[in-house]
Amino acid sequence: MSTIGGAGEFELLERIKPYLAAQSGRDDAALIEEAPGFTVASTDTFVEAVHFDLGWMSGEDAGWRSLALALGDLAAKGAIPSWALTSVALPRSWQVDTLVDLYRGMHALARTVQMSIVGGDMSSIDGPAVLTITVVGHTESRPLARSQAQPGWAVAVTGPLGAAAVALREQRALRLQPLLAEGRRLNHAGLCCGDISDGLVREMEKFAQFAGCGCIIRAAEVPVAEGATSLDALTSGEEAELVCTGPEAVIKQAGMRAIGTLTRDPKVAVVGPDEKPVQMRLVGYDHFA
Repeated sequence: MSTIGGAGEFELLERIKPYLAAQSGRDDAALIEEAPGFTVASTDTFVEAVHFDLGWMSGEDAGWRSLALALGDLAAKGAIPSWALTSVALPRSWQVDTLVDLYRGMHALARTVQMSIVGGDMSSIDGPAVLTITVVGHTESRPLARSQAQPGWAVAVTGPLGAAAVALREQRALRLQPLLAEGRRLNHAGLCCGDISDGLVREMEKFAQFAGCGCIIRAAEVPVAEGATSLDALTSGEEAELVCTGPEAVIKQAGMRAIGTLTRDPKVAVVGPDEKPVQMRLVGYDHFA
């Protein structure tokens, strides 16, 4: 029998897809049709020392950051947040004040986006703390799924990438602002969007997996955050910015500049100014690789 370690996220997803509802395996957020509109739901898990480090980050910062990343899936679908459930498994060595700070941070962000944390669960654990957040929102129009992306569509991002990688290197807490209003605007424009939770290249690999079309990313045209490198912009995960695909005319009308193109070849490639492939040792984050 094989172990989870080394299998890779995509392989694990393929193995469990037979047991998921038809739509569940196609996007990071589930879409449920109701009258009127659609409910969008997503869940994310955050592990201490993997997603947050209380050695240099406060409990409040960890709580804010975790909820912000969870809300990225709603932003990508153009949904207005409604409520959240939070479950946490804690080592007995944790300080009570740290737990309170964690929830204080989540509450502070929830208040700014006018959503409520309505409940959850709590348990003990021998290992590091584990926080799971389920967020639920609503949208009046059906957002495009990754599986609907088409070869020839342009690819664009909402802003400079790599800020999360810089903050991690500097061991500096970064209070992300989920782009909820921007996500609604782009979805209403008819674009297919995704959050950049595992890096830009990895996100485009998800489009390739579910839509069957690959991508050519023009590295020189990817906007880079202050202090970041081009490699950071291509691979940094846990970014607040969104990546969008659609006809190039729609991308332009939405005020964005194309940084790549979806292709019939299912591979994702990064090219330099000379159009030659850029060899990359790291393409993004995979929990199971």
